[in-house]
Amino acid sequence: MSRGAWSTRQLTEFVSAVADATDEPMAIREAVRRAVRALGADVAAVVRAGAIAGAEGWPDSGVPAEAIMAAVSGAGAAIPVPGAGPVPVAACELGDEPGAHLLVARASGPVLDPVELGLLQGMARTLALSLRTLRSVEVLRERQRLLEGLGEIQRSIARRAPLDEVLEKIADLTAELLDDELSALFLRDPNDPDLLVIEACRGIDDTTLERIRRRRPGDGVAGRAVTLDRLVVVENYAEDEASMPLFRDRRLQAAMAAPVHENGAVVGSLLVSSWTPGRRYAPEARELLETIAQHVSLALTDAKTVGAMVHQALHDALTGLPNRVLFRDRLEHALARAGRGGGSVAVLFLDLDRFKTVNDSLGHAAGDELLCRVGERIGSCMRTADTAARLGGDEFAVLIEDLTSTREAVRVAERIIQALAEPLPVAGREVYVGASIGVATGTHGAEDLLRDADVAMYRAKSQGKGRYALFEEGMQAEVVDRLELEGDLQRAVDRGELEVFYQPIISLAGGAMAGHEALVRWRHPTRGLLGPGAFVPVAEETGLIMPIGRFVLREACRQAAVWQAETARPLTINVNLSGRQLEDPSLVEQVTGILRETGLPPSRLVLEITETVLMQDTEATIERLRALRALGLRLAIDDFGTGYSSLRYLNRFPLDVLKMAKPFVDGLGTRQEDPALARAIVDLGGNLGLQVVAEGIEGSGQLAQLQALGCPLGQGYWFARPMPAGEAGAHLAAAAPLMA
Repeated sequence: MSRGAWSTRQLTEFVSAVADATDEPMAIREAVRRAVRALGADVAAVVRAGAIAGAEGWPDSGVPAEAIMAAVSGAGAAIPVPGAGPVPVAACELGDEPGAHLLVARASGPVLDPVELGLLQGMARTLALSLRTLRSVEVLRERQRLLEGLGEIQRSIARRAPLDEVLEKIADLTAELLDDELSALFLRDPNDPDLLVIEACRGIDDTTLERIRRRRPGDGVAGRAVTLDRLVVVENYAEDEASMPLFRDRRLQAAMAAPVHENGAVVGSLLVSSWTPGRRYAPEARELLETIAQHVSLALTDAKTVGAMVHQALHDALTGLPNRVLFRDRLEHALARAGRGGGSVAVLFLDLDRFKTVNDSLGHAAGDELLCRVGERIGSCMRTADTAARLGGDEFAVLIEDLTSTREAVRVAERIIQALAEPLPVAGREVYVGASIGVATGTHGAEDLLRDADVAMYRAKSQGKGRYALFEEGMQAEVVDRLELEGDLQRAVDRGELEVFYQPIISLAGGAMAGHEALVRWRHPTRGLLGPGAFVPVAEETGLIMPIGRFVLREACRQAAVWQAETARPLTINVNLSGRQLEDPSLVEQVTGILRETGLPPSRLVLEITETVLMQDTEATIERLRALRALGLRLAIDDFGTGYSSLRYLNRFPLDVLKMAKPFVDGLGTRQEDPALARAIVDLGGNLGLQVVAEGIEGSGQLAQLQALGCPLGQGYWFARPMPAGEAGAHLAAAAPLMA
């Protein structure tokens, strides 16, 4: 084989071996190995950037680096060969890479002949080309790795991964992409913004982490990036005056930190650092860290935005309490825990008793303020582990976990009722609202428990409001019946199924008729004649009491005007006024219009208000009562003694009549203390200039006691039951005393 053919074949084998290399170190290893074999050399080496990049023929610990570098620089032309001493060197430059050479040496035989030297030059050119290609490939790989890393971060943010998971991923990728041993993400402590806290890190052991976890802005490279709000680079850590002593003592070499923002404000920094001597951060590395820090900023801003959206979706915008969705979720989790642990939970369902009245009379802004105040009051009555929620409108709920007995839930309900019985400051005044509460306990489904508590709440409201009721089997049927009644009542108003009955009010001194009390009745198409107790509470809650009240007032005034024209007797007509009617701003105008329409003299009309109604929103109530009284009509306080008013309030209201509640009359003649209580009421009325009417007289003994006490007026079944207008007119026409 000719020398030329031999040379070509050797170069072909060299090119094939080097081309198969997947990175630069592998290509260099193959180059020196093939060079030794092809040229029959004893040793070979590649020099790059002032260092030995690869060598063959020497033991790993015996490569004569200084001699090789001297030979390449021209300071010497021989290098030591194992077993032979210094021998001449042949070296060729690796393309246009400064200071890079491929060199060989052999102890036997002459220095390379021209063919061999040509082969060495071909090998050098081939290796240079391969290294350049591999560098390009490595750049592409690095870029791909960068893109994949940033893409991974972006995907984590986009899929709404937990923030701590995203931040840990960023810390890992930062160290990996920048080829540094340590990375850390510092963020301001939400409880103390003057401190930075490591939220994620890589390359820091637990002991060190505890020592450096918290620092003040300005301390170290990470702290300076926060206070300066710019990239901070330290490439000689030991000599940096602001370096951390702990890492300076451990000979940290370099560090770099970029600021992190949230909605434009600097909130922390992203740090990388290295123990590698001579570590320098190229412009590309600095730009990369700032890019990753921007991704951190995006993650933080996105997490805060999403967190705000989630909070908004799960909380009531007005009160800040959990809403129905979150309450149900917490209830389901509580039920699951109770099922595993053998415990129980309770749900309290609250409905405010007088919210609509306040909202209508004082306006929606005051209504919103009232709901916030109620939420605060409810929260003050709960245990730490309990959950309060606003379900919508004026409905609230409380979840009580780890229940050991129903009594625990009852105590919470009692505290809430007591707290809401106290006046609430709203729109510069004190407002009474009250609440009815249903209590349900158990471990069955969340919807069932909520429904049961809701059902119990309706029972509490039907029993007089301002109280609680425990759920019992059978209540659901009552609620269905109540819902049917609500629908029927709406139609009753439209169809004219309501009637006004009249009960005489008698002068106890002689039995003459002094007037009538108008009482509403409902002639239900299937349930028959219903008294007010069967439907007025429903009317109060649904707001139907307003049209019903207007109907009763108009019909009663019309009938009273007819009787006055027929008998020319100074009879009064008493009409009950509901709390909602009293708080209606147009009430005075309505009464004025009805009196004008029916032709009834105002002096013949007596409007009755219960004392519990009088206690609500006192100043506004007094103002409206005075306006009514200015029309010339009279005002009566109904069921006196059954509410919670005190005597000091009584003389504040412009009243004319005091109606003694039936419980004070029931025991007359049977219990020793009752005459004294009745006498006190009669005397009180006389002292205050109020006409007293005793309600619920049903026996001769009661009548005799009241006459002996000097009570001027009375009404009750002893005289007559409430009657339709025609029957009442017949009694009136008879003009006979109704005293039996």
